[in-house]
Amino acid sequence: MTQIELRGVQKFFGAVQVIKDLNLKIADNEFIVLLGQSGCGKTTTLRAIAGLETIDEGDILIDGKPIQHLKAADRDIAMVFQSFSLYPHMSVYENIAFPLRATRKSKTEIDSEVRSVAKTLQITDLLDKKPSALSGGDMQRVAIGRALVRRPKAMLMDEPIGALDAKLREEMRAEIKRLHIKQGSTTIYVTHDQIEAMSLADRIVIMHEGVLQQVGSPDEVYSHPANLFVAQFVGSPVMNVADAAVAETASSGSVTVGG
Repeated sequence: MTQIELRGVQKFFGAVQVIKDLNLKIADNEFIVLLGQSGCGKTTTLRAIAGLETIDEGDILIDGKPIQHLKAADRDIAMVFQSFSLYPHMSVYENIAFPLRATRKSKTEIDSEVRSVAKTLQITDLLDKKPSALSGGDMQRVAIGRALVRRPKAMLMDEPIGALDAKLREEMRAEIKRLHIKQGSTTIYVTHDQIEAMSLADRIVIMHEGVLQQVGSPDEVYSHPANLFVAQFVGSPVMNVADAAVAETASSGSVTVGG
């Protein structure tokens, strides 16, 4: 059971405030997507949860306990990056096993867990290969396997398929969704891609200039945008907007569009 909560989180880079009083509750096993334009604060929020960025005010809680003062290594959170971040001199097996080397697990236990994750990700036949011999999709599967193998409390994913071509992105979206259903871990996923957000999320968190704009299911943010920014940001084609004036009399009302 892993619930994550952000209470009044604020973050500055110098004089620039990049997260503004962010409040958010994420339920156990929920798949949350942070969606927004570049520079909106979504990646900084993810890194703050992971412990890779400090926050200036507020609290970050996991299962009700504040964690903002803990080191990243002590938060029991795994993170997957767009760049894969695999060790080029290690085999796929060694890359996946690496997080377990610092534990007290025996070689037999490590081997069992690595092979179990590889089977789940359908990369058993790649275990002896080096990253240089893999496709982009397979490298991302290995990166996800390395994150999953230690069974973290939560998975954080920062634009994990952004570097792949369109066909591979489609395949990996389906793979990530399948893994989440099977593993059931609380997942926070950052993207600027609306298709990814709509296809993966239980709920979408839309951010703009460090401010949370709306939280809701894909259908809610698409059909019932909370404000003008969301209405024009979500959906393709973009929602039409027209100036209008509302007039009311004692017996009726009217709307005048376009002057």
